[in-house]
Amino acid sequence: MNEETSTLLRNRKGEDHDSNKPQTVEIANPDIDSSSVQDTPMTHRSLESRDSTISSGDSNASVKSKPLLHIAPLNTPLQHRLETLGIMWHCLSIPFFICLFLLTISVGWVVWLCILAPYFVWWYGFDLHTPTNGKAAYRVRYWMKNLIIWDWFVNYFPIRVHKTVDLEPTFTYVEENVEKENLAKDDEQDLVSENSRTVIDKIFKFLGLKKRLNDDEQNGTISPTTTTTNGKKRVHKVTTGPRYIFGYHPHGVISMGVVGSFVTNVLRNEPWSPPLKFLKPLFHDSSKGERLLPGIGNIFPLTLTTQFTIPFYRDYLLSMGLTSASAKNIKSLINNGDNSVCLVVGGAQESLLNHMVAGNTRVGYGFKKDLSDSEKDQAKEELPAEVKQEKTEQINGVKLEDNSQVKKESQEEVDEVKQEQPQLEVPKREVKLILNKRKGFVKVAIELGNICLVPTFAFGEADIYHLTVPEPGSLGYKFQQLVKDVFQFTIPFFSARGVFIYDFGFLPYRTPINICMGRPIYIPSTALQDYLKEHPEEEEKEISTDHKKPSHPKQTPILGKLFPKPGAPIRTKIPQKLLDHYHKLYVEELKRVFEDNKERFGYGDVQLNIVE
Repeated sequence: MNEETSTLLRNRKGEDHDSNKPQTVEIANPDIDSSSVQDTPMTHRSLESRDSTISSGDSNASVKSKPLLHIAPLNTPLQHRLETLGIMWHCLSIPFFICLFLLTISVGWVVWLCILAPYFVWWYGFDLHTPTNGKAAYRVRYWMKNLIIWDWFVNYFPIRVHKTVDLEPTFTYVEENVEKENLAKDDEQDLVSENSRTVIDKIFKFLGLKKRLNDDEQNGTISPTTTTTNGKKRVHKVTTGPRYIFGYHPHGVISMGVVGSFVTNVLRNEPWSPPLKFLKPLFHDSSKGERLLPGIGNIFPLTLTTQFTIPFYRDYLLSMGLTSASAKNIKSLINNGDNSVCLVVGGAQESLLNHMVAGNTRVGYGFKKDLSDSEKDQAKEELPAEVKQEKTEQINGVKLEDNSQVKKESQEEVDEVKQEQPQLEVPKREVKLILNKRKGFVKVAIELGNICLVPTFAFGEADIYHLTVPEPGSLGYKFQQLVKDVFQFTIPFFSARGVFIYDFGFLPYRTPINICMGRPIYIPSTALQDYLKEHPEEEEKEISTDHKKPSHPKQTPILGKLFPKPGAPIRTKIPQKLLDHYHKLYVEELKRVFEDNKERFGYGDVQLNIVE
């Protein structure tokens, strides 16, 4: 009985196998014509089931490749977390100091009496004009510029500086041997030495009430008088070269490259050491790198005066070396020691022009999907139906001749349409600058003389934030223009990534910022005098315009007669041709820097467009 049942089961399995075998053979055998295949409902059902499974698999794959949120991985190294902390501090510094000020107000009358009242007396009584009168040179604190948090900030992107040529030092140190016999026979030995520093001098210097002392404050190892094995040597600075005005392009949203290269000491590596050895881990170690700009003094980044109206935050900016971008302040800073300045030429108007110029944006570590993947997904979704059908047929193992003929005919029609239609050029990407109407910094350089203009271009500065530009006439556009007219700066609508989420937030992307410095354009101290000698007609024009009197002189009010205002400072009139000459040299050098380095830093298909 068991043997009969086993033989019956074997026969049934063989029949089932034979019944299924012709269907697979007819489809897979290439010698058999497709017309000989029986059009049975079985074959249709099998093909439809396969297509449905493939389409469902593709949809599941697309769903998996497009998560709702991209979250930072939990195994992110500690160093990367610290770098995020550094950029968080810089982005949240203004809200932090505003909250700190509001907190001190809410504490009570004891804090008002002990902190706020003395602070406002000091601010409005002694320190109100410090950001605009050149006295910011007193307020720089090198321990602030060397905090370890700026190491994290610079390495977040990272920010790197590339020099075309080495810049000539503004000053050098000269050592003079002083013999004891000469000191004893000196007739003026009873007088106070110019290098002596009393306690009162130090207090006045700290408060900014004394003229700047000619000491090397950045280098703690060099003092005005040092003792060596050969005897006593006197070290002092001697001005040997020009001062510098660095022009930074493009502006970007927050100009992160300016902060990393000129505000902090991480990239410049000027020698500095903390007062106590156990504090070394809290500060940047400048001995590990080479000096970026040796022999060049403090470089003061320039910003809007309105930023110095926030309590506590203004002192934070002054300690980092930031100061006002007014012409009067620039002249005072450069004349008050061997100082240089850095100016973001484009201003607030340029901050609304550029965003995501290059395609090498890096969102963050562990983020596998690039920003351009969304465009690729759209392109995949927009594939023709013939291509999708071909893919499914290749997967199923079925490829009919009729479909191939239809594809060939459709492809020929598409080629004919392409030949008839004119080929449209794909618009190239461009970075827009506001430079043609920005000539004030060139004018200041000509007035001062012995100044070098250094054009710098930051590749990647415009690729760290997404900008939403409102249409002209919209509510957002009117709001931006209102803020710009009232506060002299605008608020761009930007977004990038967050701390733990990569899809949105106010932290910038980790796109590398590479700052390229061009060749300096030297303006001698006698540039204006030499030009007037070659063009005496320009001087005659100036004299004639000075002697012209207004046809309707303004009447002085009574209060003006009682309390006359001090006379306006005498302004040097710069001939327009001379101004245009140096401005043209600056623009040409900036273009050369861009063209020579754009392939190197991922801007190969980007054009430099000076809009205004």
